[in-house]
Amino acid sequence: MTIEERLTKLERKNRMLTLALVLVSLAATLVVTVGMGPPEAVPEEVKARRFILVDAYGKARAGMFFDNADPHLDLLDENGNVRLGLTVVKGIGPRLGLWDENGKLRVGLALDKDFPSLGFYDESGKGRAGLTVAKDGPRFGLYDENGKMRSGMALYNAGPTLGFYDENGKARVGLGVNKDGPRLELWDGNGQVLRTLP
Repeated sequence: MTIEERLTKLERKNRMLTLALVLVSLAATLVVTVGMGPPEAVPEEVKARRFILVDAYGKARAGMFFDNADPHLDLLDENGNVRLGLTVVKGIGPRLGLWDENGKLRVGLALDKDFPSLGFYDESGKGRAGLTVAKDGPRFGLYDENGKMRSGMALYNAGPTLGFYDENGKARVGLGVNKDGPRLELWDGNGQVLRTLP
């Protein structure tokens, strides 16, 4: 074989290799481009009656759902107990609750039509202290294990008052300050004033 024949054969191989390389490059580009495809469209809106969020182990940790006509959002601990709950009660208003690990409500926050309130509960779920802000002023009450108010404090438009109540929830001692000055009242168990000072 002459040098010219060898050179021609080598040029032909070189052209074939170049063409093969171009075709492989085009195929690879095509595969990558088609594999990428258009970006997934993100929905503008998702509608459902219930959403449950689970952790890495598949346990429910949050839920959003409807109970009758009221929407709820619950956050759960690792044992599946509701620890925080938010709802909007139809015709009344929003509610936020904090529960302990035993499923007992310990703190409640509410916004009714007329006033906001904050309640604190013992380990059995009974209300022990509450704060409300009514139209005539803020009020704070302390309750015994039977749910009876034993002490209350209010800041009315006329002035501050402090009251003490017996085991039946009846007012027994009241202390207040109004425009006329301080006032102390003692009551019997039937709501009758026994003594007023001054």
